[in-house]
Amino acid sequence: MKFFTVAFVLILQLWSPAAKAQSNVDSLKRSLYSTEDPRIQFEILMKLCEEYRFALPDSNLYYSQQALKIAQSINEPVLVKRAELFKGAYFYTTGKSDSALLLAEKNLEWLSTRKDLVALTAQYSSFAGLCMMKLDRKKDAFEKFYAALKLSEQANDYLTEAKAHVNIGWVKMELNQSDEAIPHFHQALDLMNTHQMMNRSFATIYNNLASCYGAMNKLDSAEKYSLMGIESATKLEDPTAQANGHFILGTAFEKKGELEKALSSFQKAQAIREKTGDPFYIVSDLSEISTLYAKLGKSEEGISTSLKALEIAQKNNLSAKLPMIFSALASNYEAKGDYKNASITYKRLSDLKDSLYDDANPKALAEMAAKYETEKKEQQIILQRSEISKKNLTIAGIIVVVAMGLLLGYSIYRRHQLKQKAKTQAAFIRQQEAATKAVLEAEERERQRIAKDLHDGVGQIMSAAKMNLSSFESELAFANDEQRVRFEKIIHLVDESCKEVRSVSHNMMPNALLKSGLASAVREFTDKIDSKVIRINLHTEGLDERLDTDVETVLYRVIQECVNNVIKHAKANHLEISMIRDQDGISATIEDNGQGFDVSDPEKFEGIGLKNINTRLEYLKGTVEYDSKPGKGTLVAIHVPAKAASERSAIV
Repeated sequence: MKFFTVAFVLILQLWSPAAKAQSNVDSLKRSLYSTEDPRIQFEILMKLCEEYRFALPDSNLYYSQQALKIAQSINEPVLVKRAELFKGAYFYTTGKSDSALLLAEKNLEWLSTRKDLVALTAQYSSFAGLCMMKLDRKKDAFEKFYAALKLSEQANDYLTEAKAHVNIGWVKMELNQSDEAIPHFHQALDLMNTHQMMNRSFATIYNNLASCYGAMNKLDSAEKYSLMGIESATKLEDPTAQANGHFILGTAFEKKGELEKALSSFQKAQAIREKTGDPFYIVSDLSEISTLYAKLGKSEEGISTSLKALEIAQKNNLSAKLPMIFSALASNYEAKGDYKNASITYKRLSDLKDSLYDDANPKALAEMAAKYETEKKEQQIILQRSEISKKNLTIAGIIVVVAMGLLLGYSIYRRHQLKQKAKTQAAFIRQQEAATKAVLEAEERERQRIAKDLHDGVGQIMSAAKMNLSSFESELAFANDEQRVRFEKIIHLVDESCKEVRSVSHNMMPNALLKSGLASAVREFTDKIDSKVIRINLHTEGLDERLDTDVETVLYRVIQECVNNVIKHAKANHLEISMIRDQDGISATIEDNGQGFDVSDPEKFEGIGLKNINTRLEYLKGTVEYDSKPGKGTLVAIHVPAKAASERSAIV
């Protein structure tokens, strides 16, 4: 009788929303000492570990070790793995991410032999991904989070599924893809609300939404969700989420220009971080406070704070945090007027960004996401085929019983089969479009990243170099005018390099395309081409209104590729470009008076440039035709139908 009483109390505690309160924690402890059944004791200890996981890491470690002893005493390896998951959580929350990952990978290897433990495998995959994120292995973490999502869906483990969406959103946040991260956070909220789950993740999700909206400059929404995150974390006694909320709120204040409020919020977050002792977040807060000091004109405090953050990061092997530390340090040197150290620090920052970027290539992550969606669709197709097979058996039975049913059943079966085939083909086409869209978007983001790094990294370093040289000019005593002229030539070369960096950055992502649209971007591009090399006439019609972003980007890249081909290969001195938009769609022609080529020769179309043109226009359901003969010049005719353009807009 005593066993059933204790079991009933435990079930109530596991499912009651009030289990987060301290009184119920005490009740769990009383239940622990009122039963001698080791399995019930183990489940109570697991619940206590969940309660203390974030609030009191040392208590979490204590109860997980007690649970581990019980699991080993009754020789239950599955229970051992469950207890070790909380032991790993202690390593994670106390800054020992490498030890946590080692434990997770060891147990994932064991779980790979147990196909019946799908839910536990999903939990370990999710946990391994968290450890990898702290170790700045974003690509590996992204793969683990998608594995956790897939496994949790199979096991109907809605809590782990919700956490997987949160973690995938976290990776996208780190890659500055806030608009793609937000849907994952809302999916997590929907899962938790639909299945009435009470979990600490609510505070984390609110904070992440606040961070995303802040990155998108929707500051009212950022402030709203950060306050919700702080309130939820305070109720749940989750200091990590509470500190995150104050940190994100401070960022919103900073963007609003309320710098003193921002500093106050950052300092509240830092005070909580010092108590939890997680160096990963301590370094983040110190870096932001340092950057804020630079804006407030307190560069000495800012430099001191940055150096403190750098010391903690190096001591705990937090290479992921070095870019933000160096950025803050450089800002303070610049605010102080110490341009020499600012230039050195910007150089270190530029080198570091290049080395860290390889692991988090957005194109690779986009392809991984597309692969996951494709696999999910394939599973649905397999399920559809299974349904078709069942219906086929039913039809076969009817054929045996009734001769007339043979004709009717065959007709129904055939019609249904054609519909399923059409659906399958449509699903396959949508998958291809999604994959192509992901690759093109990743390519454009890559262009934007390189353009930004050139402008903000190399450009700033070159500007700093020019500024330092200019300051030296007034201090140097030249022996003669020849030395002064040579020195001025050096400054001129540096200045020309700055202009060249800005030009390259602008060509990779022209401001006119972002601000004014396709016609202005193409005109700006052609105006920069030397008329002595080739004379270009541009005619546009019907392009006063902006097109869909995808359409403008694709057409700009196609026309840019065509013009470059003319300059490189055609040996032409005159080029006519026409772009017309009407009710049928968008038509563009590029015609030169160059040497032309044989369009019937397949080798002429093997180049990467022409293949890129075809791939981009296929994405818009457009067409391209070439009319050329040797010595007669070349005409490239492009057409994007109006319906395809509107459909593309709907997909986006």
